[in-house]
Amino acid sequence: MFACLYLPDLPAEAALIQQPDLRAHPCAVVADEGRPGDPKAPLLAVNSIAAQRGIRAGESSIRARVQCPALRFLTRNPDVEHLLQSTLLALAESLAPDFECTGADTFLIDLAGARPPGTWNPPLQRLRLALAETPDLAHLAAMVESPFSGKALTLADFDPLPLEILPMADAPGCTSFLPVLRLWGLRTLGDFRHLPRQDIAERLGGEAIRWHDILHAKNRRLLRLHRSVESYVQIVHFEFPVESLESLIFQANRMLQTLCARLESSHRAAGGIRFELTLESNDRVGRKVNLPEPLASPAALLRTLHVVFEALQLPSAIMDLELELEPVRRLAAQREWLGRQLPQPGRWPDTLARLEALLGPGRIGIPQPEDSHRPDAFRLLPASGGTTVTRAGRTFMAAPLPLRRFRPPLEVAVAGTGQGFHLRPQALLTGPHAGLISKLRGPFPFSGDWWNPETAWRRVDWDIGMESGHLLRLVHLPAGRWQLDGAYA
Repeated sequence: MFACLYLPDLPAEAALIQQPDLRAHPCAVVADEGRPGDPKAPLLAVNSIAAQRGIRAGESSIRARVQCPALRFLTRNPDVEHLLQSTLLALAESLAPDFECTGADTFLIDLAGARPPGTWNPPLQRLRLALAETPDLAHLAAMVESPFSGKALTLADFDPLPLEILPMADAPGCTSFLPVLRLWGLRTLGDFRHLPRQDIAERLGGEAIRWHDILHAKNRRLLRLHRSVESYVQIVHFEFPVESLESLIFQANRMLQTLCARLESSHRAAGGIRFELTLESNDRVGRKVNLPEPLASPAALLRTLHVVFEALQLPSAIMDLELELEPVRRLAAQREWLGRQLPQPGRWPDTLARLEALLGPGRIGIPQPEDSHRPDAFRLLPASGGTTVTRAGRTFMAAPLPLRRFRPPLEVAVAGTGQGFHLRPQALLTGPHAGLISKLRGPFPFSGDWWNPETAWRRVDWDIGMESGHLLRLVHLPAGRWQLDGAYA
């Protein structure tokens, strides 16, 4: 058995909570589309009095005012709407643990293993609760305002209901076949339910067949169960300022025990750790540590934090500690047949944490060559066990002489003829290979990212032969700089 919890026109109910004297008047809430005062703005929701006078959500404001001159326009109240949604959520959780949040105002509840409520005392006046055999039938039953009976509606109970409740139940595609049913003279769900299924399939298509099966309780879909979002953040405000590393580690260990227990309950692991320290001087120091492999052990996470805390140099004592774990899926992979990839995988996060503390955040990872003609262009990938490095899809021509690059390139002074990038080198004035250039091949201009002033690059390469017999790669850079990239061996 399934139940549907439904609050009609939730935005209008939220607006009327602060103006209860208007409940006896026709009222409507205008959709907030950035057009305040626009007479063509559509209506978001209407109360029951306005609905009885023919006002429907989606109509333009000016048309609704012409149809009902006494219509009152209300201001939308998102805070009260959120409060009503929280009330509905708490009520759904009290009925059964498994339910679907179909919409902001609708909850479908699976009552399997739970006792259906015998009486119904709603905390809100217009709140409805309907019971049926399938989720879609319960949703359909909640669209009709009727007293709660405590019994599930049978298929015969749906026969006298009008066809117009199908669009109210958010039935996708129903507007395509409803006009045809009206032309055939059908007015109720019973008229539609007693039509031959094969004839409906031939004339109206798959969506009409789906609703025909729903009205015969042949379609029982699975609910998209709602689960509350678990928080993996903890904040501790110290009663006295913390000055020692031991006290900070002790408190972090207690916080990690709680956070890791939450990870275990949701079958997750930590892919990263973020912490922020509030100092006595009102300064804030924060850091994020990316873990190479997802971990759920408090001891392993504490070792990583210990290394990072040791490298911090704080100007004053610590007043607050905020700790957050980034939840990710656990890794389930056997990388080798007879052994592990690392001799001691538990020490790998410690090694990375020590390197990051020594070199700084964002400088540890796996270099990935970029698909660019710019020499030495690469990006850093996280040093995770699941990271795979792919080579850029380029084919390099075979060279008779390999180029041995200088790391870093050697800055040199060059004499030549011409100006700017058209300068033709004739001699090297400085560097380990100073002298006259006897052979010259080039220029080979390269450039990229010209559309972005921050990342644009440009260079001109020359292959030169010195009188001493050395073959070198000479590069001309902007601002008149020259450098030797390497030597041909």
